Amino acid sequence: MAEPLPQNDARGNAPLVKVCGLRRPEDTLLCEKLGVHWTGFIFYPPSSRNVTPDQVASLPRGRAVRVGVFVLQSAEEVREIMNQAGLDLAQLHGDQDQRFCEQVGPERVIRVFWPRRYPDLTALQKELAAFASSCRALLLDAGTSVGGHGVSLEFPALARLNFPRPWLLAGGLGPDNIQGALHACRPWGVDLNSGVEEAPGQKSPEKLRTVMDRIMATPSRLSKLLSKSQS
Repeated sequence: MAEPLPQNDARGNAPLVKVCGLRRPEDTLLCEKLGVHWTGFIFYPPSSRNVTPDQVASLPRGRAVRVGVFVLQSAEEVREIMNQAGLDLAQLHGDQDQRFCEQVGPERVIRVFWPRRYPDLTALQKELAAFASSCRALLLDAGTSVGGHGVSLEFPALARLNFPRPWLLAGGLGPDNIQGALHACRPWGVDLNSGVEEAPGQKSPEKLRTVMDRIMATPSRLSKLLSKSQS
């Protein structure tokens, strides 16, 4: 069974921030400077943001947790790439089942779900519950497969879900919608990619700084609950 995420996986009461699709040293350094908690690297050849294990291993490393995004690999290949690239977590983005998660190691797995695949929230809730003991965190993405679509989910509907694990929101998040998303569905964390780019695989310093400022200015669900309990 997956162990709870330790407190030092997030910094303070603001939502955890993951920036995905990184390829360039200057972008990983910017993430470190801005206090990004998790950095993500995509191991999917069809993607314009694809990287190799050696490429990731050569990038500057700071305090951020490193996450590999996997779609087509076997569990053995995922473990090998994680070791070679120096990754901490594996984001499974290709319909991998619970057995696959167990083979990688539940404490190292972020399992991705696409809400638009399900007929209703009840069906999605059932699927989330089925993976509760097989992963460390959950991630809800837009579209119906893979990622990097640049489109957003229906944020208010997600607030009605009961998440059995810490969860991240992904899908077209950027300066114009990040605060609305945080207010509407109160995620434990957010996953940024296309919404903070100048071009695929090239992060925009201006967009990323703006999003980080707006995230830090938005109280998290935890801080709201603490404030309410103390009043």
